Amino acid sequence: METGRYGWGERQLSRLLAVCGFALFGWMLAYAYQNTANFFESAGTIVLLGIVALAVSVLLAFVLGRYAGRAVSLTVIVLLAAGLRLLWVLNADTPPVSDFLDMHEAALSAAAGDFSFGTNEYFTRWTYQIGFALYEALVIKLFGPSLLVLQSFQILFQLGTLLVIYGMAVRAFGETSAKGAALLYALYVPNILMCSVLTNQHISVFFYVLGLFVVMRRRFSGKTDWLLAGLCFGLANLMRPLGSFFLVGFIVYAVLFLLVPGIRERRWPALAAKCVGLLAVYWLVQQAAGAALVQTGVTPYPLESREPYWKFVVGLNPATNGGWSYDDTVLVQQVPIGEERNRLELELVKERLADKRQVAALLVSKAKTMWGGDDSAPMWSMPDQDRPELRGKLIRSERIEYVLLAFLGLVAATLIAVRGASAEASLLVLLLLGYAALHLVIEVQTRYRYDIFPCVFILAGFGLSVLAGGFRRKPPDVSTSEPVS
Repeated sequence: METGRYGWGERQLSRLLAVCGFALFGWMLAYAYQNTANFFESAGTIVLLGIVALAVSVLLAFVLGRYAGRAVSLTVIVLLAAGLRLLWVLNADTPPVSDFLDMHEAALSAAAGDFSFGTNEYFTRWTYQIGFALYEALVIKLFGPSLLVLQSFQILFQLGTLLVIYGMAVRAFGETSAKGAALLYALYVPNILMCSVLTNQHISVFFYVLGLFVVMRRRFSGKTDWLLAGLCFGLANLMRPLGSFFLVGFIVYAVLFLLVPGIRERRWPALAAKCVGLLAVYWLVQQAAGAALVQTGVTPYPLESREPYWKFVVGLNPATNGGWSYDDTVLVQQVPIGEERNRLELELVKERLADKRQVAALLVSKAKTMWGGDDSAPMWSMPDQDRPELRGKLIRSERIEYVLLAFLGLVAATLIAVRGASAEASLLVLLLLGYAALHLVIEVQTRYRYDIFPCVFILAGFGLSVLAGGFRRKPPDVSTSEPVS
């Protein structure tokens, strides 16, 4: 990267974030390798397969970067991604289970005109799940109740996410890195397996990354960027309630990389107005959707968590290593939902924070599981299936891919720490670090990595392009961005 390309403050901030990113990717690599050893006979096998995976990835990235243009590369990667996902969906028997079953049954009822599910125990406790249930109901109403139809839409949303990841990577690191990021996303085993699982993550991730792309593409200088990004974040939150996290990440990014530099150029009032506009649009989407569902009698409650402390209760439970707890569920359900349950859950949180040594040990253990553990996609996509050989192959494939991603992320973080990077690249590192910090204190599942892994794929794609010799010494020019008005 040309050191003159970025402002001094931007470059130094990117390097500081990259040092923290280096620590996270190093942690991921160390504990992923440790976990991977449980599924292979020897360490030598892991190293050999890792080297083979790296060599194949570098070769593919080199060929795409050197001999294929954007249109050809995207066509090949999209067809590859679609083919793998469709093949899995057609051959996997994945009935909805757990929360996915509750939402699917509600969708079937809604498609038939029965909205009474909105007052049952599940949806009065987790009202924010109604948005995804109604999305499924719309698909069922239009195309019929076949699971294959819903799964096909999930494939389409993943393909959309792939294209957005490509666009974000171009903006952050250039064309060659974008091809690498898209390729890694297309081949990642958990993404393929989860296409058959009726989870709200597919559609929410698409809209969250689309909102990030709008923010990144012209450094939030477009006249309608605030509106489009606010709508994207708002729609995504109706599917999966991570909007607060992405909004906080956006605000930190805007302050550090947009508003503070804008003070010198006297652009900060316009930028601040656009930031407020984005937050207002997001809030209006939530309020309008909630009011509509209350007015139509679908639910008597707004679309938000009615148990704000629950994720912290289970996240700080040492008995389950910060995972879901049956005992906690039974305990809190002994009191009615509302203020009384909130008080009980807050007391549980305070009790679990009292032993500082135990808390510290728990946080370390959770971080090992969250960022080093094997992905739970085989469990969700193959529930109650007696196919141990296939399950074992899928787990081992995911483990090698994960180690590869962590290594490539480490390469990317190293180069950014040395040379600095753009604000767009720093946004990705900032979000990844924030997500890791958040899951130190709330519930962990390896499935939750899915929501932030677009950032990992983009950073790993940059690392891959470096190793493939396709690193562009001159980063993409952003000087042509529209002026703030």
